Amino acid sequence: MHADDQCVILWLIDEDRQKGEPLLSALVTAGDRQMHPRFPAVAEQLGEPAAPTPTQQRTAWTYEVLKVHQHWRHRR
Repeated sequence: MHADDQCVILWLIDEDRQKGEPLLSALVTAGDRQMHPRFPAVAEQLGEPAAPTPTQQRTAWTYEVLKVHQHWRHRR
């Protein structure tokens, strides 16, 4: 799938999220449970602060994954 199409799909996952909810698209990974390479661009499109370096991008992604797990942990 083309990178632009991947971005659109990831963006669609979160387009209807409520303010303050974490990005579910963070759970979509590539390879061995690694951050999807398009995640930083999608997060920025969805209004999250830009992370300029790869290390900061991975840190932001890891934090977002943690927030998703915490947010949905007790919901049924």
